[in-house]
Amino acid sequence: MTSDIPDLRGPVTVPTPELLAEEEAVKRVCRLYALAIDTRDGDMLRSAFSSDAMVSGTLGESHVADYLPALEAGVRAYEATQHNITNQYAVVDGDRARCWSYCVALHFETPGNGHDDLAM
Repeated sequence: MTSDIPDLRGPVTVPTPELLAEEEAVKRVCRLYALAIDTRDGDMLRSAFSSDAMVSGTLGESHVADYLPALEAGVRAYEATQHNITNQYAVVDGDRARCWSYCVALHFETPGNGHDDLAM
């Protein structure tokens, strides 16, 4: 699972302030995504992606223009969601970056609708 992020192995070096800032910016994208989903803010959600991004997630992999509308429709089925972002590891390599981020996503059904809440 981590073979695509070899830069996360030791030995650990002291990062420069610039690298720390770049890594934090990458991590903020994950948190922005979670906040946008939980607040149902489509504009905020789209701002987390470049217009040519490919998204790989619970709905498979597709172009951002196709993925996000399907994701938003799926989220609207729930009364509320709460995405808890925890461990985050960022790798910055020039103008490319990757982030490995843990998330516990809670999906709350409308009370009394007969469906169970979903935890992922």
